[in-house]
Amino acid sequence: TTATTTTTTVSTTTETTTTTTETTTTTTQTTTTTTETTTTTTVTTTTTTETTTTTTETTTTTTETTTTTTETT
Repeated sequence: TTATTTTTTVSTTTETTTTTTETTTTTTQTTTTTTETTTTTTVTTTTTTETTTTTTETTTTTTETTTTTTETT
């Protein structure tokens, strides 16, 4: 009498865990401030004062006295 008991247990466990985390953050901030101020001030002041005074005074006094006396006697 031959009794043969064969027990074969094959366990194959394959566990694969793949975690891929990719984070891409791109921040672009551009601030451009242009201030241009042009101020032109032109002030022209012209003052012309002309005064002409002409005074002519002429005084003529003529006195003529003629006396004629004739005496006849």
